[in-house]
Parts: sequence; C-alpha cells; structure tokens
Amino acid sequence: MRLKKYLLISIFLAAWNRYPAQVLASSGSEESAPQSPQTVSATVCEIVKNGAAFDRKYVSVQAFVIGGIGHGFALADDHCSAGLSMDAPVSVREHEDYLTFMRTVVEQGGGFTENSKSRLTARFYGLVKYHPKEHRKWVLGVERISEIEVKPNAGKPADR
Repeated sequence: MRLKKYLLISIFLAAWNRYPAQVLASSGSEESAPQSPQTVSATVCEIVKNGAAFDRKYVSVQAFVIGGIGHGFALADDHCSAGLSMDAPVSVREHEDYLTFMRTVVEQGGGFTENSKSRLTARFYGLVKYHPKEHRKWVLGVERISEIEVKPNAGKPADR
C-alpha cells in the first residue's frame, strides 16, 4: 500500500513539475481574450490602411461581422469600406467562446450584411497575416472571441 502511495505521489510531482508557472497562472476563463505584451489594440481601418505594419502581429480588434455560415466571415468597421477576413483554426473551433459566437450567428439566421436589421459585434483576438497580392489581403487568424453582442444596426435606414 505504501509503495502505491509513493508511486502515485511521485507521478503527481513529476507531472506537476512539467507545467511552467506561467501556464498555471494563465489558466483563467476561456472567454476572455488573452493579453500579452505583444498584443496591439487596433481598429479594422488601421489594419487595412497599413497591413504591412500589422503583418504577423497579434491584435485585439472590436468589429462587426459581415457574412456567415457557408460564405465565411469578414470583420468590418463603419469608418472604412475594407475588412479583414476571419479564419479560425480547427483547435479554436472547440473553444467555448467560438461556439458561443457560432450559436449566435445561427440564432440570428446564419448571415449578416451591411443592411441587416441587427449586427453581431465582438472583440476578436488573433494573428494578422497580410497578403498584398491575394484576394484576401488581410486575414485575422482568430484565437479568441469575447464581448459578443447582437445590436440593432444603427447604419440601416428605418424604412428598409
């Protein structure tokens, strides 16, 4: 019996020592966007106006969504006409914040346009990739999504 306890304790301590302190400290809520010294807060417009400056940088951006299931998502801002394409790696699609985002899209009918009655807004955190010669010039590889809200579309005329 003592040998089993000793072995279990040894295994536990060996496993415990493999986890760095920063991993244990960062194991908070999955819904909050991770922040690191390298994270830059930016707007969609700032990124599309100066794509090269944001290439391969982690950003946190507040935006509204255009598009939806089957067509993909673009992240947009009222202050410019261009947007960011949104990609989400398979590993991110299992996170609760991404699942909440997708449930919200489905509950709202599956897609958004600039003239939709409502807008899905959120804070998106991820890595920007700038491809100046491709159709999708600005791509945000989303790692986390927070502050997910559906709001009335203030830019939509009331008579539509």
